[in-house]
Amino acid sequence: MPSPSPAELLTELGSAIGIPALCLDAQGCCRLMFDGSRLVEMRHVPAQGRWLLTTTLHAAALSSEGWQLLLRGNLVGGGFGGGWAGLDEQGRAVLHLPMVDADASGPALLQAVELLLNHADRWDKRLMEGASTARTQAPVQFWAQRI
Repeated sequence: MPSPSPAELLTELGSAIGIPALCLDAQGCCRLMFDGSRLVEMRHVPAQGRWLLTTTLHAAALSSEGWQLLLRGNLVGGGFGGGWAGLDEQGRAVLHLPMVDADASGPALLQAVELLLNHADRWDKRLMEGASTARTQAPVQFWAQRI
């Protein structure tokens, strides 16, 4: 049985969330806004055989301690449920979560979106707490508590 096309998957996802006309735009991206402030981009990357979901963190300018904390989460994808953190074109911190085509379905995409949103909320909170904690503690003390 052939895999569903990206259009079919987005239609299935859209039906599940009340947007039956959900589709890719001319650049091959589908964008969803949550709570008026959290944008999730979904792109099908056929050359890699996967979907890539991306969201920007709200944490504004990260300190070097914040970047270090965020990048430590990249270690084997442990901090992001198999995804990774990076920088977008404007230098903002972003989270990426891949999903291989073989695992893709409407419900699986919805679950991946929810997972990405949960990780983004958790990391925004952790980075905000980390920045305030790092300012009040010696760096060694701060990292010893987090590891």
